[in-house]
Amino acid sequence: MKNKKQNRRYFIKSAIAAFAVGTVALWDSMISTQKRIATRNKKSLVFERNKQISFQDDFISVNTEDEISVLSSRCTHLGCKINEYSNNQLLCPCHGSTFDLNGNATQGPATRSLEKMDFEIDKSGNRIIVIT
Repeated sequence: MKNKKQNRRYFIKSAIAAFAVGTVALWDSMISTQKRIATRNKKSLVFERNKQISFQDDFISVNTEDEISVLSSRCTHLGCKINEYSNNQLLCPCHGSTFDLNGNATQGPATRSLEKMDFEIDKSGNRIIVIT
């Protein structure tokens, strides 16, 4: 009878310890995720209202009549920097991929769309703040 109590106690203590370790690990993961979100980088770009397409750093700002958007300038094929625009198409100079002004791939070898970036326009209206 004494042996059964020791086994039950051992099991209960082990289950409580495992639950505590799991809770601490989950809590640590949640805290590190919150820290990562809080420390996201922001990049400031000049906002040229009169230009439809603007290439700055690793971003492409697209200013159409309807909306403003910011895209990553890195081609989804091999990461070359897109720096050309012709006939309403963004052109990758490395392998000839093309993208429309919404960032959708229109000609390969790239098949995925360009990454759309989160951004805000500052109070003066002269700068775009890209959140990376």
